[in-house]
Amino acid sequence: MKIQPNNYYRMPLIMGPQWEGGKPKFLYQQSEVVALQYLTDSSAISALLPECYEVGKEPQVTFIFSYNNGLDFMAGGGYILAAIQVSAQFIGQKDNIEGDYILVMFENQAWPMICGREDLGIPKLYADISPIKIFSVGSLRCEVSYWGHLLYHVELSPQKKQNRIVNLVVKKIINSRPWLGYKFIPSLDGPPDAEYPTISYNESTIDKLWFSETGTIQFGNATFEEIAQYKNLLDALKTLPIKKVKRVLHFQGSTILRYDKSRRLV
Repeated sequence: MKIQPNNYYRMPLIMGPQWEGGKPKFLYQQSEVVALQYLTDSSAISALLPECYEVGKEPQVTFIFSYNNGLDFMAGGGYILAAIQVSAQFIGQKDNIEGDYILVMFENQAWPMICGREDLGIPKLYADISPIKIFSVGSLRCEVSYWGHLLYHVELSPQKKQNRIVNLVVKKIINSRPWLGYKFIPSLDGPPDAEYPTISYNESTIDKLWFSETGTIQFGNATFEEIAQYKNLLDALKTLPIKKVKRVLHFQGSTILRYDKSRRLV
């Protein structure tokens, strides 16, 4: 088998090149997002960032759940992701960019998890993610669990629907902040095979938007014997205290994952 250097391959190589020439754009025909954003201590964020990043202008943390469907690369199906991201800046030789660094992104399907790790340098792990639970009082809850043990859940208070003007403002804010990552592929012997910062872009369209007045985050208490290394991950996330809830929202729309703009930072 001859591997063409200008084409893009993933393992296993017998699949052939994933695409030839330029990188594609991936349309997520349906996306439903639940998010809670809060301010924390700058020092807490700094302790979790690779050295090439600095804390963003505001020390904010965002917990996001995204329910996606209608994806061509999943034969019209979809998947759910639950991400925790922190504001960060990259100041390099050429790039000077602020965005949101992904601490971890849980997903419930293997294919997007593998692609995001290999292509974009986003730290993805498997987890069970609940559908959006809607309670009789109007509140929402989304949960992440692993091997039957709760990792965390986010709950939003009853919501108020927003008008088209507010939708456009929120869309502009969301789309102005790229994902920041750190591609790290260990070697079996010696230094890493890959180690560098990355940037990825999404373009969201908001059809319906709701705000909530308040929201809460609750972590589980599973032990290392119950969830193994996930316990270390939860311990790290718990070091980001909530100082002030900044934004609590829920929206429905669509998203374009701009692979064509994804690259390494320099």
